[in-house]
Amino acid sequence: MRACNPNFLRALWPAFLVALPATALLFSAVDPREVMLFGAPAQISGLGMYTVTFLVLWLLCWVASALNLWLFGCRRDPQWDD
Repeated sequence: MRACNPNFLRALWPAFLVALPATALLFSAVDPREVMLFGAPAQISGLGMYTVTFLVLWLLCWVASALNLWLFGCRRDPQWDD
């Protein structure tokens, strides 16, 4: 019998798909040039703020997806067998 491997890298693609609209929704309400970090204006361009925010949201969504895989454990589903 094979060891249980939840394959956390599979969670990257769904996390990417969630981070895209999350970034769009966030910046539809917030101007990236007006973001304040620790009480001072962020010394980063608008495109840089979009990039950093997207990467942070992607990481957070991936952690949530990977945690979901870990908490629910490995369930054998023939559809997902490698």
